[in-house]
Amino acid sequence: MKYIQISAINYILQRQKNIRHLSWMKRFLERLLQIVNAPARLANVINVFQSTVGSEDQAYLVITKSDLTAPIEEADKGRDNTVSGMTSMLDFQKRLGTPEQQQAAEHVLERVAYHKVNISDKYEDESEKITQLVQDLKGGSLAADVATLNLTATVNLLEQQNQQVISLMMQRQSDRSTVESNAMAKARALTDAAYEDVVMVLNAFAVTEYNGQSSPYDEIIRIINSDINYYSQYVFTNATASNGGNTPTPDGGDTPSDGGDTPTPTPDPTPDPTPDPDTTPGGGGNGGDDGTDES
Repeated sequence: MKYIQISAINYILQRQKNIRHLSWMKRFLERLLQIVNAPARLANVINVFQSTVGSEDQAYLVITKSDLTAPIEEADKGRDNTVSGMTSMLDFQKRLGTPEQQQAAEHVLERVAYHKVNISDKYEDESEKITQLVQDLKGGSLAADVATLNLTATVNLLEQQNQQVISLMMQRQSDRSTVESNAMAKARALTDAAYEDVVMVLNAFAVTEYNGQSSPYDEIIRIINSDINYYSQYVFTNATASNGGNTPTPDGGDTPSDGGDTPTPTPDPTPDPTPDPDTTPGGGGNGGDDGTDES
């Protein structure tokens, strides 16, 4: 006699950032709402779970919403334009400049390539790379090369623009108060408790209504387990690897861009969870502000 049961993933959920935790809870809720004529006990715990998921969703929106998001995007566009313009100028001078300019341009381009500056990076990564690049370009022999190329003012501008993005990011992070962070932590705890109740009750009904071959809940449990398998392999595993397995931070990011995995219901039990643009900070063509505050 073999009962179909929902696989346990609570220990994995505890290690996820806010957006991935919320994504799973929404997906699980979508599956639960497909159950027709649920017994009163099961219907009750599903209703409680639906309420806690809604509260967690609202708490997440609070910590990811910021009046500084648009200024950060604008400041990032400015420094991206400067990086692109400087790189184009270096390429031009390397090909068509004087012999001194060609040699100097080659040196500077080598340093740009060394730091792997990419305007599609997350804000925090791009900021760090540009900071290191500017330090190199303003010191030693590279400073002379920059002067030979008449790029001293451009490098200074890039430094100012980069610092503006860093300052705005720090201010936005500071604005996300401890009260808001605690609200998210409490919302997650309530959702986790309600989740455990639903799993326990649904598994129990799968046993008590087992007729020797199957139960009315086998199909939905198979679909949920397929979702669990998908998330474990492609969402949670990658998130844990990039996060070092740390406990999720209570405040927002990501990442405009890891954004929110809030997949829509589909007969396919293993769809690719795509980020929800309404809950994913970012923009400016930047590979996602996933807020740097990746939730």
